[in-house]
Amino acid sequence: SAVNTPNFSIEVIVRKAGLEIANGSSVEAAIPKKDDKYDLEMLSKMLTRLKARYPEKEDATVLVEPDIPYDYLIQIMDAIRMSDVREEGSEEMKKIVLFPKVSIGDAP
Repeated sequence: SAVNTPNFSIEVIVRKAGLEIANGSSVEAAIPKKDDKYDLEMLSKMLTRLKARYPEKEDATVLVEPDIPYDYLIQIMDAIRMSDVREEGSEEMKKIVLFPKVSIGDAP
């Protein structure tokens, strides 16, 4: 599995135009802005799917372009750490932990 690959990592790249999810070597998904806002719902969905594929993975990296407002960064980091998931056939939302160990770097 990819987790045993030394360079496998979960990266969320924050660009002015939107978000990208990368695996350490290539971009897996691009999430364009919606109404000039970051689509945190889509980010959350995709990260939840990644967590299902790699349940033992706990760390992720946020790579940020210059001049991204700090408020956005906080919201994005929150979305990486945990997600609200609706149980199948239930109305209740349940918080699940995704990638609690978040580090920050500069976008490539």
